[in-house]
Amino acid sequence: MMSVLVIGNQKGGTAKTTTAAALAVLLSRSGQHVHVIDMDPQASLTAAFGQHDGEGLLYQAMSQRAALPVVRLSETLTLTPSSIDLAKGESQFVSETAREYLLKSCLEKSAIGQGGIVIIDSPPSLGVLAVNCLAAARGLVVVVQPGGFEIRALAHLEQVVHLLKERVNPALSIVGAVMTNAQPRRSINEQIREEIRQHYADLGQVRSDSKLLYATTEGSILNIKGCNAMDDYGDVLTRLKEVCPWLND
Repeated sequence: MMSVLVIGNQKGGTAKTTTAAALAVLLSRSGQHVHVIDMDPQASLTAAFGQHDGEGLLYQAMSQRAALPVVRLSETLTLTPSSIDLAKGESQFVSETAREYLLKSCLEKSAIGQGGIVIIDSPPSLGVLAVNCLAAARGLVVVVQPGGFEIRALAHLEQVVHLLKERVNPALSIVGAVMTNAQPRRSINEQIREEIRQHYADLGQVRSDSKLLYATTEGSILNIKGCNAMDDYGDVLTRLKEVCPWLND
C-alpha cells in the first residue's frame, strides 16, 4: 500500500492547500521523498510552488489513464501540477467506468508511485475529483479553521469516507484534524479543539502567519524559513507521524 495522504475539507478557505504544501516541504527537508498532487482545479498548490500548467496535463493524464505529469522541485520533492482544465473532469469523469479509480490508476503507472510519500491537495467539494483522492489514499487529514466551524458540518464528509471504505478503499481512514489560522488569545481556539478531540485525533493548531501567506501567494513556499506557522506545522507533522507510522516507512 502506497503512503498516500489526502488533505481535505469540502469547505473552502480552511488553509487546506497551505497545509498540504507545508507538510510536503517539511517532510522533504527531512530527507524523505515526497510527491504532491494538486487535485484542485483552482491550482493554488501549483502556484504556491511557483509552477504553472498551461496544457492541462493532469486532466489529460486522468482522461487517458496515463502516468501523472511530474515536475521536480528539489532533490526530494516533486509535484503534479493542476490547471482549470481539471474542472471539466467533474462532469466528464462521472460517466467513466471505474471513475473512482482514475487517479489511483494514473498514480500506479507513475514512477513516483513506487516509493516515498504522496500528499494530495483535494478540491473543496465531495465530487468525483475528491472521491478519486480518497479512493487512492491511506489517510485523510481534515483541516478546519476557528470561527463559525461546527463539527456537524463534516458529517457528510464522514459519511462519504465510511461509504468509500466499505465499497472502494478499505484502507482509508480519517487520521486526524488540524486547526489552522489560530488567533492569539482567542478562547474559540480551545473550544474548537475540544470539539475536534471528541471526533478525531487532534493533530494541533497552526498560528495565523502573514509570512506564510505571503510565501504561498508569491510562489516561494519551498524556500520559506523562520516562520511561526511552519514551526507549528513541524509539531503537527510530529503528531501525524505518531498516528500514521506508515509515514515513516
